Amino acid sequence: MTKVGTVVEIRHYREQGLTKTATALRVGSDRKTVAKYWDGPVDDPDKPRYRQRSKLADPYLEYITERLRKYPELTAERIYREIENRGYTGSRRTVRRCVAKLREKTYREYKPIETLPGEQAQVDWGHCGTISVDGRRIPLYVFVFSLSWSRARYVEFVTSQSMATFYGCMHRAFEYVGGVPREILFDNAKTVVTERVGGVVRYNENLLRLAASYGFRPKACWANDPESKGKVESSVKYVKRDFHYACSYSDLQDLNVQARQWCDKVANCKVHGTTGEVPFERLSQERQYLQPVRVKQPLFIVETRKATKTQLISIDGNKYSVPVQFARKRVKYRRYEDRIELLEDDKLVDTVQLAAGKGKNIIQDRHYPAHSRAKRVSHPLQVKFEELAPSARAYLQGLSRSRSGHLRDQMEKIISLADTYSGDELEAAMKRGIAFKAFGYSQLKRTVEKQRRNPLCLPVQPKDASTTLAHYTSIQNAGVEQRDLGYYGGCGL
Repeated sequence: MTKVGTVVEIRHYREQGLTKTATALRVGSDRKTVAKYWDGPVDDPDKPRYRQRSKLADPYLEYITERLRKYPELTAERIYREIENRGYTGSRRTVRRCVAKLREKTYREYKPIETLPGEQAQVDWGHCGTISVDGRRIPLYVFVFSLSWSRARYVEFVTSQSMATFYGCMHRAFEYVGGVPREILFDNAKTVVTERVGGVVRYNENLLRLAASYGFRPKACWANDPESKGKVESSVKYVKRDFHYACSYSDLQDLNVQARQWCDKVANCKVHGTTGEVPFERLSQERQYLQPVRVKQPLFIVETRKATKTQLISIDGNKYSVPVQFARKRVKYRRYEDRIELLEDDKLVDTVQLAAGKGKNIIQDRHYPAHSRAKRVSHPLQVKFEELAPSARAYLQGLSRSRSGHLRDQMEKIISLADTYSGDELEAAMKRGIAFKAFGYSQLKRTVEKQRRNPLCLPVQPKDASTTLAHYTSIQNAGVEQRDLGYYGGCGL
């Protein structure tokens, strides 16, 4: 850049009648440099003067200006097509430059807004990619709470932006800063605003319930204008850039532990660029102006879901079982961050823990008591058989595993023995058959006959049938009896 002193010398030699070339030799500059400042403006001597060249768009300046006056948002491409039809032969780039100069400039004012201690906090969400939960990638969000006066921040990472999660994050933020401000500024998320027309806002009923419980006034920023809550917007960027980027963690719990340490040791202990003070030091002054946290635990919200015939309801991509009385009905429940409380006529029926991730079926056995019990006997032949003796059920199980004829025929023949023999006799014979693993109508009939005719003729029952008579591996070889040799000494014929 040419110094002002050099420009003054150029003007002096010009007044003396020297040419530009002679002047350039005396000031030690190029002739082109001298020519730039030869006829510069009087009020700004060091500003060079360039010769204005004509442009291909100059004949159309009046037309372009009029079009932009009527339609300020008209694009340069649209204007290019219009003047091309009027004979323009230049480039699109020339038209873009021309339109940029002629278009009316609009400037936004950024007035610093100072708040009093305890007056306001700002809340916002940020998206931080995904996180792996049970082998599946799901979205990861960051909740940021910032007090407007002290700039103290609270940060928490979550995998859901549901109202129940929002309730929990707000409660923990109030506990972290030690109180509740009088006003909280939010964005226009569904958890905050249900409908908006210009400056008229209809707030979410659950948010109003939260505000009434904690004692703050909600306020929504302008739509599509994140800079209206710039304090927390900058905090979200700060969290992403200074903490989350390149952060290593094992799971969501580990990430939040590190986030809390970052808030305690870095974010709230570093001198703030705007206030010039440490947020924690200002927070110690602001706490006396905050309202006390009167709510002891996060609030719940009331929701309803339609249960299927298999007693399942869907919540955040997972399916949960409910008691049988809710099948095919709408289920009303109180929802917390980690659980739901099922209600029937506003009375607590059951509590179900919510699972992380998506695509899971959480089935509770207590909701299906009929499936947990053994099926009731419904066949009359089985009922009649099991009524023969106390050991009849166990004997029937052994009979079903044997290969002695057809099961139904065997059962009917054994039942017919009740016409001849008493229940005690059948009980003793069945016990002996179970001990020797001898099942079937023929074996049982032979046993009861010998019991009635000569009980001493029967072999002694083993103390442990599973070891003493291990060679009875099948029913086929159970027909040959092994008797004690003393039998032959006392029963000669």
